[in-house]
Amino acid sequence: MTEAEIKSVTAGTVPASGTQVTAHRRQMQRQSPLYQYALALAAVAGVTLAAFLFTPLVGAHATALVFLLAVVLLALIVERGPILLAAALSALSWEYFFLPPVFDFRLQHFEDAMLVGMYFVVALVLGQLTARIRAQQELERSREEHATGLYLLTRELSQAANSEQLIEKIVQQLEQAFNARAAFIVSTQDNRFQSRWTVDFPLLGADHEALLWVARTGLPAGRFSEHVNEAVGLYYPIASSERPRPILGLRLRQTHSFSARQRNLLEAFSQQIALALDRNRLNQVAEKARVLAESERMSKTLLDSMSHEMRTPIAAIRSAAGNLAAVAEPSFSPFQQQMIAEIEEATERLNRLVGNVLEASRLESGNVRPRLNDCDVAELVHVAVAETEKQLSHHKLSVALPRSLPLVRMDFVLMQQVLTNLLSNAALHTPPGTTIELCAKAETDTLILSVADSGPGIPPESLARVFDKFHRARNAPTGGTGLGLSLVKGFAEAHGGSVAAANRPGGGAIFTVRLPLQTNHSLAAAEA
Repeated sequence: MTEAEIKSVTAGTVPASGTQVTAHRRQMQRQSPLYQYALALAAVAGVTLAAFLFTPLVGAHATALVFLLAVVLLALIVERGPILLAAALSALSWEYFFLPPVFDFRLQHFEDAMLVGMYFVVALVLGQLTARIRAQQELERSREEHATGLYLLTRELSQAANSEQLIEKIVQQLEQAFNARAAFIVSTQDNRFQSRWTVDFPLLGADHEALLWVARTGLPAGRFSEHVNEAVGLYYPIASSERPRPILGLRLRQTHSFSARQRNLLEAFSQQIALALDRNRLNQVAEKARVLAESERMSKTLLDSMSHEMRTPIAAIRSAAGNLAAVAEPSFSPFQQQMIAEIEEATERLNRLVGNVLEASRLESGNVRPRLNDCDVAELVHVAVAETEKQLSHHKLSVALPRSLPLVRMDFVLMQQVLTNLLSNAALHTPPGTTIELCAKAETDTLILSVADSGPGIPPESLARVFDKFHRARNAPTGGTGLGLSLVKGFAEAHGGSVAAANRPGGGAIFTVRLPLQTNHSLAAAEA
């Protein structure tokens, strides 16, 4: 079937204009049982009256063929019940009015009785066969309309570019297929409902109750249904994965009940619409994921490129500033010496920032593999404290380090960065003169390293995100990048450990790193 034929079939079965709507209503009237029985009576009566004119010319037996023809023709437009009535009345009319003796139900000859009986059987069989053929034709036409409606719906939904167009196509196809006012209804807050792409579709009174029933139970409600049938519209749920579930609304123009064929078609429409909505939502999610992945890739590429390119000029600046500081010419004024010191400090800070960015890129790419060796925890603490001596110059540092700590297999460089970042973070976020406590201890199979401060602590809303990349609390001082703690978390987890942040009861924050001692051998095997 071509597309033009499909459109012509749909146009012929789905009234759109005023003339087509009137014709559709007349067709519905013709399909009512009362109308069909009345038509059967009128047809038999008409043939009987006409037979009085031509029976004298053709004879009583030929008149039976006229009655038989009327029954066959009547079977083309009415159901089986009216056909049975027409067959019985035509047989009785022929025998009473035209078969001798007329105006009497008595039969003089056995041949006449057999003829009447055979006439009745033939009329009944022909009527039944004709009605069955017509019913089969109606069934095929219904299936064709069903398939055509689904084809047009699927084609239109597949051409929708976004959610708005998709909803517009859904409403249009529902109105065409069911000769009704349609709406795509979504629920809002406070058990309210909103119809989209439809203006004249109020949702008040019984209609609102029907929508509440559909939203609560997932079953149809409204006119021509089993629930809240006093509503003006018929409301049908869409079996979509979206929550809350959208609803289809129909204001039907027909006065007779919703047929089984229409219910099946509406059910098929609901399933196709649900698939289209889910497909559209998944496409949107996939597009967002693709854009996010592309953005992440470009940002990582940019950071890697900038970090590597910045290392060369930073090294040149450090070398030049170091040479100037080593010269120590007497001609250098105190101001010039101060400027050289600030250049060195800014260069160290910039170098540390670039190093953090590179390490963060390594963590994200999964290229961080700890190089495990037997390390002395005391030496690790000593090196980390020396590395942050300048940042801790305005604070009091308290170190608690038991003498009985065992050698621990770890990556010395990575764990040095862990302690360095924790100490620098504590110095940056606490007022000068406060105490910073560094503690190391072994408990059963775990090495615990903790850095505590006496500052303002971590805001409650930032506790869950304190280790996120580039996250900085709202009261954080200027100068941080938001990468140090994320590196701490990544390096600790690379050793099979963990890190946690919490606020101390007396004020301040504490960061605790836990490294498993028993799994160090398995990590060493993996490294080998």
